[in-house]
Amino acid sequence: MNVKHIHWLHKELDQWKEEGIISEEQSHQLQAKYGFIPKEGPSWTRLITVLAGAILILLGIILLFAGYWYGFSPNGRFDWSLAILLLAIAVVGGGVWKAKPASMIAESITVIYMGLLTATTLLVADTFYTGEHMGLYVLIILCCALPIIYVLDSALGMILYLIGVLGWSFSSHPLNTWVGPVAVGGLLLVAVPYYIRRFGKYQGSKDSLLVSVSWAFIGAIFGEVFFILSTYEPQMNLFFISVLGAVTYGLGTLEKKIALLALPCKGIGAIALLYTIVEGTYISTWMRIGESTMAWWLWFCMVLSLGIAVLVLRRLVLAKRIESTIGLIPFVIFGCYVVTVSGATPILTSILFNAYILVAALGTFIRGTLVKKVSLLNSSILTLIAMFGARFFDPSFTFVERGVSFLVLGGIVLGINALYLWRKRLQRVKVNQRVRQARRQSTDPTVEEFTLGEQVISKDVKVVDSEGVVKEEER
Repeated sequence: MNVKHIHWLHKELDQWKEEGIISEEQSHQLQAKYGFIPKEGPSWTRLITVLAGAILILLGIILLFAGYWYGFSPNGRFDWSLAILLLAIAVVGGGVWKAKPASMIAESITVIYMGLLTATTLLVADTFYTGEHMGLYVLIILCCALPIIYVLDSALGMILYLIGVLGWSFSSHPLNTWVGPVAVGGLLLVAVPYYIRRFGKYQGSKDSLLVSVSWAFIGAIFGEVFFILSTYEPQMNLFFISVLGAVTYGLGTLEKKIALLALPCKGIGAIALLYTIVEGTYISTWMRIGESTMAWWLWFCMVLSLGIAVLVLRRLVLAKRIESTIGLIPFVIFGCYVVTVSGATPILTSILFNAYILVAALGTFIRGTLVKKVSLLNSSILTLIAMFGARFFDPSFTFVERGVSFLVLGGIVLGINALYLWRKRLQRVKVNQRVRQARRQSTDPTVEEFTLGEQVISKDVKVVDSEGVVKEEER
């Protein structure tokens, strides 16, 4: 049961006893069953408050030095940078000494330390003009922050670390292109033990911070894959991202028992699939694929990855999930690759892909309408929006054609939402009418008198019947 529900139950039990709805014994039984409030992680309200406070402190320090910074000599700037670094070390030392790991104080100290470390690194770079790219400084900050994240068991620090890794993977830096993806992979690997330890510790309880870490971790993995493909084989981005997105989304749909992974997998997988939908609708994408040369080992990797997708797709089909249409996207893209490489025009390939996406979206919409599942309706509408939204940046169509398509799509989306709001309003009105009728019946004195009269009549009838039986026996 949810923690909020348990709190609500405790508040309602006393009132239920006073009103005579439940007895004292029943109240004790409910308290014995639902009385314990499970431990939960820090709420988002406290998290945002801590983050906002830490940011304000860092901004205050920056503003204090901003006005006088260039008035100092280079040696004075270095001294101040060293002082800020020593302050960061002192804050961490106090946290390691007094703060409980994974507490809000530990989270605050980690964020402040990472902020002070970032400020010190940037100040030294600005003072001495080392000429190095920002990517190197980000790498230094990440490497220095990771040990403190482990020591203080800071989930918020790990989230910032993974965001930094993801940002670093997409940023342009002068590091060797063969070293960059390996470095990103190494940064992710050293973060895996933290996630395993935290996941095993809080698997049975609600931990919103760990859910956020799951979001950041899965997003960073997708960033790493995208970084590797963009560096070595950019023409394979569309296919492998579609496979990874479909598999991740399918696992998130099937493994609902693992709450810490279900929603992040579905969310990140959906974002990856939306990317493939948008990218696959462009004619230029298939032109680029048709002009590229693909070695035999790439085809082997594609077939091998499709084998993994088959396993997830089989489970979706056996579970009779409509998400199986999503699992077919990698196979459709693979077929489009084969058609494009075989010599077909990019326009034909784009039409085939757009046709499948349109049919899948309409099928999902019809299914959601029949089973009255809002998530399916929203996913189909979102797919259509992504599909038509890509046309805004497509130079293959004129401004008039793009404008008309957007007007039609916007009208359809607003009309569908208006229809469902109207249906929900009708349902709410019906339920409220039944509630009012039930309350009137429970409080109407005539109803009570009528029921009492019925009881009296029934007793009289029983008495008469019994007297008749006695008389018959006497006879």
